Amino acid sequence: MEEKPLIYLGIDPSMRYQPYVYAALDADLKIVAIGDGPLREVLSYAAGLSSAAVAINGPQKLNQGLVQAEEEKQTLFPVAASKRGDLRQVELDLLKEGIRVPRTAAAEKECPVWMRRGFKLYKRIQKLGYKLHAFEAEQPRCYFEVQTEAVFSRLAGGAPLFDELSLEGRLQRQLILYEEDLPVSDAMKFFEEVTRFRLLKGILPTEAIYETGELNALVAAFSAWLLFHKPDQLQSFGDPIEGEIYLPVLRDAVFRPRKQAYVG
Repeated sequence: MEEKPLIYLGIDPSMRYQPYVYAALDADLKIVAIGDGPLREVLSYAAGLSSAAVAINGPQKLNQGLVQAEEEKQTLFPVAASKRGDLRQVELDLLKEGIRVPRTAAAEKECPVWMRRGFKLYKRIQKLGYKLHAFEAEQPRCYFEVQTEAVFSRLAGGAPLFDELSLEGRLQRQLILYEEDLPVSDAMKFFEEVTRFRLLKGILPTEAIYETGELNALVAAFSAWLLFHKPDQLQSFGDPIEGEIYLPVLRDAVFRPRKQAYVG
């Protein structure tokens, strides 16, 4: 039986003004750490974990031309969703599903800065002794790739997502995490605290609403937890040559209220 990690660490390198954002959950889904900082800070935290699964919100490899090669075979019937073949197979699959995902170029110099930060993170995490996750291997410290926009979309039953940087996008994503029983505040309470006076004065009660990078890191950590505690609720996407990702199985687009404790 595969030994489960003690800590589930999610890392998001995609935020412009927060180079690396990280969040850690324990086996009971309690938040044990959350923060942001330079690469050395994130690596220092990961290095101190003796047993951990790390989920990184960013491509682990450049695209290897698989989509382009397939399109060249089908010149009479081009794949409309890609427009051009400079993306990975997993990204094409998610675009077909209607999920907004960044495209990974074949050359690192053509990738955005945040992606290059992610490539550096993968290399450094490997030097710490973390291995690419494999179900058949005993790995006290492992890592894998995740696409947080796709994770949120699937947890929401494929519902459209608001822009992740907008307030409504943050509220939506935090509510999704709340419905998954993560220890975050109910985002609906935000609306209870909005008053006419606060709106007129430009004051919004956002103190209990996590920032975008933190939400991405939390859902990445939750994905790592699912991989070991509820693997039947995840499925792999992509080609190993370009890097596989794990996503929740698409759930029915129905309202699933969070279980409430009975109060007598």
